[in-house]
Amino acid sequence: MEFSQLRYFQMVARTENISKAAQSLYITQPNLSKSIARLERELGVPLFDHRKGKIILNDYGRLFLSSVNLAFDQLNTGVESIQRLYESNQNVLSLSSPVDSLLADVLKHFSFLHPSIGIRQFSYGPNAIVEHLLDRSLTLALISWEPKEELLQFDLLGSQEYVVLLHSGHPLARQESVWIQELSGENFICDSSRLGRKELFQLCKAQGFEPSVSYELESAELICQLLEGNAGIAFMPISQYAKIKAIYPDTQIRCLTIRDKIPLAILGIVYHKNYVFTQAAETFTAFLREWHLQEVHMIRELGYGRLLHTGPV
Repeated sequence: MEFSQLRYFQMVARTENISKAAQSLYITQPNLSKSIARLERELGVPLFDHRKGKIILNDYGRLFLSSVNLAFDQLNTGVESIQRLYESNQNVLSLSSPVDSLLADVLKHFSFLHPSIGIRQFSYGPNAIVEHLLDRSLTLALISWEPKEELLQFDLLGSQEYVVLLHSGHPLARQESVWIQELSGENFICDSSRLGRKELFQLCKAQGFEPSVSYELESAELICQLLEGNAGIAFMPISQYAKIKAIYPDTQIRCLTIRDKIPLAILGIVYHKNYVFTQAAETFTAFLREWHLQEVHMIRELGYGRLLHTGPV
């Protein structure tokens, strides 16, 4: 009996659907079916009943699931205990963020001020971040959405409005603000680490058109280069424009505020609700709040303070 078989069994029991379980586990449906069948052969007991396309736990499966859940709970407790001991003894934090360059930007300043605190930085997507926070292999994450998992705590740093970034030579650059409907027919550069393709299409379709996406990227630096080359327009949080102006004062990129009411760009710290903060974690979160205040100050200095909707810091 393999560890992966038990994880697969848990997911199939939870979803009662082989296709959905396979999708959540990132494996093929045939391989998942073979794994479940092999587990039943090893146990010598059928765990599921098949009814009208559904796969449902039977009495044997429910009894086995309770034991599997208990085993995983104990394993997670052991993982958490050794990781907390390691973090306490070694002064180490495990961190991640799906927002491009954000964590690197934070850490280059934090590590300079607190060289005694070790950092393990992981590049995970949104789903993987949730998974690793739940199994306690991540200490904290900086994310741009509020997770729905009950076991995760989300502390809002702040929220701000999106703006449209484009080249100074673009016809719309003469304006200070724009309706989304005016962007019909433009070539969009989609920043999938902040406002993804799905969200972009929802915004544009609500205004009666489907956007033409020329680039879908996760690199803020590359997006900046494309904007400088007048290769399209991009929805970005106002903080990104502030950073561009701070690094490249003579940039040809211009900023237009958006007249439509659209969802805000948010940023927060997320962690497991049962996580007891170490001194290193307290120091890092205090630094994050100070870092965010500096970003707020930078945006206000540019004259865009009205676009901030700052949360508790």
